[in-house]
Amino acid sequence: MGNWLFFIKRPLVLLGIAFILTLLLSSFAYSPSLEEESEPQKVLYDENHNVVALAPFPPSAKFPIGSDLDGNSFLLKIIEGAKYTIGLSIVVAFGRMLLSFVGGIMLYLLPGPFRITLTGLADSLHYAPLTVFTYILIAPVVVVFSWSYDTSTKIIYPMIILMLVSVPVLSIYIMNELNAITKKEFIASSRIMGGGFFHIYRKHVVPFINPKLWLLFVQQVGQVLIIFAHLGLLKVFIGGTDIRVIEYDQKTGEPIKAAFSMSNEWAGLIAQNFQYATSYPWMVLAPVSAFALTILSINCIVYELKNPIILKKQRKKRQAEKVRESHSVTPESFQFKG
Repeated sequence: MGNWLFFIKRPLVLLGIAFILTLLLSSFAYSPSLEEESEPQKVLYDENHNVVALAPFPPSAKFPIGSDLDGNSFLLKIIEGAKYTIGLSIVVAFGRMLLSFVGGIMLYLLPGPFRITLTGLADSLHYAPLTVFTYILIAPVVVVFSWSYDTSTKIIYPMIILMLVSVPVLSIYIMNELNAITKKEFIASSRIMGGGFFHIYRKHVVPFINPKLWLLFVQQVGQVLIIFAHLGLLKVFIGGTDIRVIEYDQKTGEPIKAAFSMSNEWAGLIAQNFQYATSYPWMVLAPVSAFALTILSINCIVYELKNPIILKKQRKKRQAEKVRESHSVTPESFQFKG
């Protein structure tokens, strides 16, 4: 019950979760109806069958945030791509946490010399550009040889890579947290009284480490979203890249090709429409706004989860200062008897 009260008392958490859940549920509810929809209209007519507008259409009552070059509503494309963008980022973040938690415990249980060696090797990844690593590992499957892999492979393989690249750094973080917690006096007392590893972890470590793990999980969701955006700008679209012929060169007759996202994930929508940013700005602003609002929702959750941890640290610091002041010796502490 205490955990539920924690969320109820923090409206920013509820607001962020509600926004993300609304997008996800709408995305999964919308997808089955895709096959029933008619072909998009590239031309709009008035009552007299006169041409009113050609796609892409600007924002209007029929197209709340505009349409793409084929006349598809951008609102529906954003909703459809939410399950790939947000859903897969949550899956990746959960996978990172699960693997890193196991890795952190294994590092914690290792003898000192092995732990120091592995920690030193993994620390170097703090300064490694994750986007470059993921691009080099993912591009051959998603872009270069995209035609030879099915859709499930082009989704699952990038997810595995995105999980693994952060496991070493996160494992070290969790190991350091376990080290800090197990050095506390009440842990030593529990060991003296015969408490085993699992008993100490369940009764004493979990209440301390769980809030930090939740915070880390939400932060990882935001980080994965940012990596998705970076990969999109590099023309690597999660779910596969479709290379289409958009027109032919008038002089040479050679086809001019462009990359399109096969899953309508938001980073792909930004990248494939970036060339139209000045002429049809809504084609870029729509997915950018979706990204911005989602990351804002995640930051709201992170802020509310981080705030109690910061307040607890500040409270402990003030208490320690009061203890030091009460035990400090000053000239006024002495009384001279005549």
